[in-house]
Amino acid sequence: MRSYYFLFVVLLLLSCNASRYLVSETGFPKAPDYKYMKNWAASPKKEIPLPFNYIDSLKDFKSKVDVFYVYPTVYYSGYNGNFWNSNPEDQNHINRVNTLTLHNQASIFSGVTNVYAPFYRQIFYDGIYYHISNEILTKIALDPKLKKDFRSYRDEIFSSKSLELFTYENNKLRSYAKESYDLAYNDVKRAFLKYLENENKGKKIIIAGHSQGTLHAVRLIKDVILPDEKIKDKLLLAYLVGMPVKDDFRGFLPCNTPEDINCFMSWTTHGENINPFDNEVYSNIVATNPITFSSDLKTSNISNHKGVLMPNFFQMFKYQALKLPIGKVKLKKENKIRVQSENGALQVKELNIPLIKIFEKEDFHAIDYNLFWLNIRENLNYRLSKYFNE
Repeated sequence: MRSYYFLFVVLLLLSCNASRYLVSETGFPKAPDYKYMKNWAASPKKEIPLPFNYIDSLKDFKSKVDVFYVYPTVYYSGYNGNFWNSNPEDQNHINRVNTLTLHNQASIFSGVTNVYAPFYRQIFYDGIYYHISNEILTKIALDPKLKKDFRSYRDEIFSSKSLELFTYENNKLRSYAKESYDLAYNDVKRAFLKYLENENKGKKIIIAGHSQGTLHAVRLIKDVILPDEKIKDKLLLAYLVGMPVKDDFRGFLPCNTPEDINCFMSWTTHGENINPFDNEVYSNIVATNPITFSSDLKTSNISNHKGVLMPNFFQMFKYQALKLPIGKVKLKKENKIRVQSENGALQVKELNIPLIKIFEKEDFHAIDYNLFWLNIRENLNYRLSKYFNE
């Protein structure tokens, strides 16, 4: 799903250039060397700032817990001869990572834990959308029940404007999309292993991601963390947000209560009565309620919502029209949202924030973390306090 980091820039990010064209073999940018901290977007030496109006009174677990955070897609430029994978040394890319992901998402963990976030050669948005679509269609083609409807699924998926220059039948392009996707994941994997070698020093680990970052985080957990008992013993929690995540980890279950540890949370935020996973293709999708953190599937109370992290109108104008950095954003608007988990989707049942309602859509992917910033942060502190008996 498209990583729209602010609802106000949707049109900007979705705009299409009719003259764009694809180059299927453009090579790859230089690989980051993760022994150098310049290749990390966040680390204890580059702490992520908190909202400017937030007074931090929570406990500090930095001596005990690290968060390894994988940021979502901020690269859209895989056309007109450009690389399909981002250049982590490009200053524009660095600025987008800082402005659109670290300040809005990973700041939840800043101050409570150490946050490590590697720059990586992520695949551009349309490329990853193409790769995911190919993976889904391949599974459909091999499923005895679903394969009879393969053409209708293919036509529906490729009706998206983001895929207008792609086809499922182009084996060369499909192969290149997978290669570009694997390149991004292998950067994340290399970064994590280098973090373990040089930085972990016996601390517990939380894995966090969003959108493309969640895809890589899920793969990392399955391929690297869970098969290794020493690493698995370090894993406390995972926040696998912004993509449909199944309950299919071996020995790593969804969190069911606000104090559970050794478990994962996942949600994708949608409008009321919108459930994209209520079909034959998806099953067993986890939808954590990031207000109640309970598995009872009840709608949260409006009084339990603690605040949204969001820029004001002038900050967004500064970013969209003047192309200037936003800087710190403000935490506000408590008691404004009610949500309910239903059949794998987190549905917004009530939203009393006019500035967001203007742009209200079926999909709140851009602000999966922002809508619940303080609820997530305070719940993390609660979980860690209970676990360490503090």
